[in-house]
Amino acid sequence: MNGSTYSFELSRKAVHLFALAVPLCAWYSLFSAQAVLLFFIIFYSFSEWRKVTGKTFFAHPLVAKIQRDEELRRYAKAPLFLAIGVLLAISFFSWEASLVGIYQAGFCDTLAAMVGKKFGRTKLPFFSRKTYAGSLAFLVSALPVSFIFLPPSKAIIISVVGAFLESLPFKDWDNLTVPLVVAFLAEQFLF
Repeated sequence: MNGSTYSFELSRKAVHLFALAVPLCAWYSLFSAQAVLLFFIIFYSFSEWRKVTGKTFFAHPLVAKIQRDEELRRYAKAPLFLAIGVLLAISFFSWEASLVGIYQAGFCDTLAAMVGKKFGRTKLPFFSRKTYAGSLAFLVSALPVSFIFLPPSKAIIISVVGAFLESLPFKDWDNLTVPLVVAFLAEQFLF
């Protein structure tokens, strides 16, 4: 992978990294975090709708810089799914559980993509876009935060589940399933 492709992928994943600020914001004011996420969901949905209907919107040039070629012509769901997943996680689960889910969706998914793009040589069977290196990076990076809140056996289970969900070939859906399923499991294990 050349440097410009790697930089492009890192800029795309910056959206995931912004999600990491949500638990901190929610800790101070859950309502504020929910309001910001809801505003983003509405704003982004409107912007993408304008794009696919061939109308311009002032945010489109900025958003287009971090979209892949095929996303420039269709509704790009990944940021929307991430925002919805994070919003639902902070709204329905404890702060600790939502933090674990959002951390996996924000940081671990980003690290998996970067490691997979840079070092991933061997693809997972049946998952042509995912590599062993990326999935291992996800798993290893998920463990530290999981260990903070959960006993080791449960932390390992949650980390494996997150890595598995991220590796599935359902494009963009991991942005929704990882924070929700991981937060749900963490909630069950915590209480």
